[in-house]
Amino acid sequence: MGAVSQIGGKKEARLAALAEQKQLASLLAGGVAGSLSSTVTCPIEVVKTKLQGSSLSSPGTIVGQILQREGVRGFFRGLPPTLLGILPARSTYFWAYSTTKSWLVKRWEENPVVHIASAVVAGVVSNTVTNPIWMVKTRLQLFAGEANAYEGFRNSVSRIFQEEGVSGFFRGLSASYWGVAEGAIHFVIYEGLKQRLVASKPGTATGEKVEASKLELFGAAAVAKLFASALTYPHEVVRTRMRIPPAPGQLPKYRTMIQSLSTIGREEGMKGLYGGMGAHLLRVVPNAALMFLTYESVMRWFDRIEKENSQSQKTELALRRQ
Repeated sequence: MGAVSQIGGKKEARLAALAEQKQLASLLAGGVAGSLSSTVTCPIEVVKTKLQGSSLSSPGTIVGQILQREGVRGFFRGLPPTLLGILPARSTYFWAYSTTKSWLVKRWEENPVVHIASAVVAGVVSNTVTNPIWMVKTRLQLFAGEANAYEGFRNSVSRIFQEEGVSGFFRGLSASYWGVAEGAIHFVIYEGLKQRLVASKPGTATGEKVEASKLELFGAAAVAKLFASALTYPHEVVRTRMRIPPAPGQLPKYRTMIQSLSTIGREEGMKGLYGGMGAHLLRVVPNAALMFLTYESVMRWFDRIEKENSQSQKTELALRRQ
């Protein structure tokens, strides 16, 4: 009886260690995926931020202004704080999603409600932790080349703190929470497409372990992001507007999500609420596709290494018993 208990205890300890390793792998995979995809799509992000700040400019005009004022380097303005933010943002997002989903699946079978709940938890955790960094990045990109430009990450942090206090770093957070819906929609569509792709493959009916190809994962993530972003885009515009600093001695023009939506809709119409959406989709769709592909690839690599280690341990144990 004691031997059985000992074996059971070792098995539970090994499963706990494996779960912890998988959570760490989620952190690593999320950070790598987010950093790579953000670097590749940074120029589009800069143009998109400028378009969201004003509905009066066109993408071509903004590209010309950036080249004239800053050169090619201007298209990568805000990249350092982006990378500084994307590591904790994507790491905590994928970690929180994976951890919450694993916890829920143990109690209920996997379904869209589990995916939505996991994505909501992940979005709230990630947005709260990293909003100050995105605030600095937005200011760097929004006022680049202008007389009141923010010069560098350290200068931006100091200036925001001096002019607006600690609360200044959390402008736009309420709009970010509204954006959690985008992540939930994205994950529901992505997980659904992935399950359908796997179910359609030969071998599934016989119980074989089959996986979606890398191209299929890339396509599923792209389609999911396209629909999720198009459905929830106005919150992106509001978040950018809420991060614009008020004129000296004046209250912020954009204060809350509802008030900002109402103000933009009344003054600028639908064009204002959807300003920059083309550039936004051009950035976030390939960004998400590349990020999810990288994440899935890193997690598959981890699973493969773990399987090989497990097999080696079984072989070693069998040899010892001989």
